[in-house]
Amino acid sequence: MSLLGSTRVIGFAAPLARLLSLSRGDEERGFTFPFPKHSYQFSHMRSSGPGGQNVNRRNTKAALKVKITGAKWISERTIASITESNLLDKNGFLTITCQGSRNQSENNAECLVKLEGLLHKHSYVAPEPTAEELALKEKQAAARKERWKQIQRTKKYLRKRDFDW
Repeated sequence: MSLLGSTRVIGFAAPLARLLSLSRGDEERGFTFPFPKHSYQFSHMRSSGPGGQNVNRRNTKAALKVKITGAKWISERTIASITESNLLDKNGFLTITCQGSRNQSENNAECLVKLEGLLHKHSYVAPEPTAEELALKEKQAAARKERWKQIQRTKKYLRKRDFDW
């Protein structure tokens, strides 16, 4: 559950409220938020799975289609990362589907949350390791190597010895 101002938001509006409560235009993030309305398009179709007559009568499954290549609101490094991961179709569109709910608006909000998570994942840049971290890694690698050598010496020693058990 999330908070929007002082009003507590529950149910299908919670993911959308969480999206709206985020800060806007963070350069470190790798994309601007909220997403420009012209940059994505929803389409709806019949959902599969359980749900009784509701799935037979209503178009509750949501598909979010976003043009990623050439998007000005996404950084170049994020676009490159998404392109490398083979998530785009041949025209440069990313399609995200959601059918977890019986409600169309809940599925729309969930698609936007998935898009935000995907953009966060692909815009992350790992920090450069410090000199102390590099020194610690080298020390740990040397200790592993020394332990492996010790095991190999013991194996050879035991092969050469003739034990009477």
